[in-house]
Amino acid sequence: MKVLALWEGMGGVEYHRLYTPLKRLQIDYPDDITVSISQNFERNGIPHLSNYDLVIFNRWLGDNHYEILHYLAKNGIKYIVDIDDYWVLPKHHPTYKYFREHKLKQQIIDGIRYADGVTTTTDYLAQKIAKYNRNVQVLPNALDLTDDQWLATPQEREYFTFGWVGGLTHSNDIMILSEAIERICNEHDNVRFVLCGWMANNYIWDSILYKFNGNNPVLRPQVLVSHAQQPNEYGNFYRLFDCALAPLEQNEWNSCKSELKIIEAAAYGLPVIASGVEPYLQHLNNAGVQFCLNTPDDWYKAMKQAMDSQPIANQIRGEANQLYCNQHHNLEAINKDRLEYYKKIL
Repeated sequence: MKVLALWEGMGGVEYHRLYTPLKRLQIDYPDDITVSISQNFERNGIPHLSNYDLVIFNRWLGDNHYEILHYLAKNGIKYIVDIDDYWVLPKHHPTYKYFREHKLKQQIIDGIRYADGVTTTTDYLAQKIAKYNRNVQVLPNALDLTDDQWLATPQEREYFTFGWVGGLTHSNDIMILSEAIERICNEHDNVRFVLCGWMANNYIWDSILYKFNGNNPVLRPQVLVSHAQQPNEYGNFYRLFDCALAPLEQNEWNSCKSELKIIEAAAYGLPVIASGVEPYLQHLNNAGVQFCLNTPDDWYKAMKQAMDSQPIANQIRGEANQLYCNQHHNLEAINKDRLEYYKKIL
């Protein structure tokens, strides 16, 4: 089958939901699938769609969304839309205004409604999708562990190091940790918090760091920040950590997300402290994840326990996370299901 993947830029979503799995599919099943990639959503690129058996894209096709969907339908070209996030954004989301002004919610829903098939990350989000299209297949997130960013040698550390990797869309989530981090930093010098995804001269990040540093503009020695990296590079951050942090505010938007932070930590055999909310609760049977309530006391106790544990205890929990994710988020196994689903659509 000849497959065309459409995307506008290489962000984290495109990397994990399209680029990585399709790259591996073509390598592992060269006799079954040929994958092409295009970032051309313009009108002059539409006629070339007829060269493919199947078109795949994530959520939205840009300004020519409806024109492309109409062309696909008119010419009998099947398409699959991959949905990794809920289409109803909370008001604090950085792109909320853009979504509303461009009516993206309805465009995404229509893309789902008329698709020949839909792929998504979790059962929870699949239930939302099924209201508009019952032909939905859950294909969990998985990493290509042969990529260099998941193979770096862990860095030797003088201090116990907690790490968080994220971006501005998670500003409310990372703030959950502020009081607990402040308290631990006031009590201990032998700890480091590495926050990855920082942006210079950004008022949201400035307010986050101000809170982490006890309402002080001077950065504590225990709190370190690092610039955001490209989606094929940021995995290297995990080699700096002893324990990964995954705070998540409880709301419908977050409930529709995936467990990617847990999966990424597993690539480096790290234990995780996570908020006891969806989608992380999908890992209740993962012994490498410690859940806590979104209160300063609960996060403080969980992080203090990790710091005070013997190194072997954290190592055992990290290995448990790695074992669980290798079983339930195995790219090779998930890609077999992906290929079978594509064949079914055709």
